[in-house]
Amino acid sequence: MRRFGTLAVLAVMLALPAGAQELIERTELSRSALSGSEVMEVVVAKLVVQPGGYIPKHTHPGDENSVVAVGGQMILPDGREVPFADDMPLHFAEGEVHGGLTVAGDHPVVIYTTHIVDKTKPFQVLAE
Repeated sequence: MRRFGTLAVLAVMLALPAGAQELIERTELSRSALSGSEVMEVVVAKLVVQPGGYIPKHTHPGDENSVVAVGGQMILPDGREVPFADDMPLHFAEGEVHGGLTVAGDHPVVIYTTHIVDKTKPFQVLAE
């Protein structure tokens, strides 16, 4: 199961513009079955996005709950900058398009993500 998730993330990373791959590091910390479900699993990861790193618009086959551990300024697709504060919670429902953000400033943004997803579907699907 871990290999499938790794391949899905690799496919997304390969779809990023040249040079963007080394600006984003996603480390899977744990993956386990969701109690009472045959198809759902919980995936916890650490996402480190370097200055200039772009998180592409995407969806997941389940909910994502995240916490910004180390915040910073993010540039929205329309060019506006918004702050991502330390300890800021984020929630994206199943199928909700999110991302499309670029890290501004001079230090990485670190986000811990928890996904509750259908393991029979691709972990992430690009939406751009």
